[in-house]
Amino acid sequence: MLAPVLLALALSTPASPEALEQRRADIAREILQLAGRIQREIEAMNASALLDRVPPEGLRCGEQLVPRERVEHDLRAKDSWLHAVFFGGAAACAPPGQPASLWELFAVAKEIQVVVAFRADPRSEVGLPCFDYRARDTITPGAPFCFERRDGKWWFAQSLYPC
Repeated sequence: MLAPVLLALALSTPASPEALEQRRADIAREILQLAGRIQREIEAMNASALLDRVPPEGLRCGEQLVPRERVEHDLRAKDSWLHAVFFGGAAACAPPGQPASLWELFAVAKEIQVVVAFRADPRSEVGLPCFDYRARDTITPGAPFCFERRDGKWWFAQSLYPC
């Protein structure tokens, strides 16, 4: 009966700083690959592919939940704020000379950088992995994208809306 006790102790022991940083580095590599896929999906204006990363229950937005059905509607509705941030449209707005959507950012920027950061999250020792697209002298439309892994798949972990 010693093995289960040792296993429980091993699972509850915090990782060393070195092990934690290695786990973050491994996750960051996966998130960079995900950022590349999402960029291609935005460039193709593929709302369905983005929706495939929205959990079935929807997205957390502060203390509330945005239902998946609303996210789907807003990704597809050309007059919605969410569609405008990803693909442009009537609801798009940006300072003069700045891209109003991520699609426009990818179309006009000579070089795109992806910045990965980990936000504190009580549910995860490594934190919540997030990324943001950046281009020189450009304001990035929208907010950073944060993810959580469930059943081997990366899902949006927070609302894509301003909360």
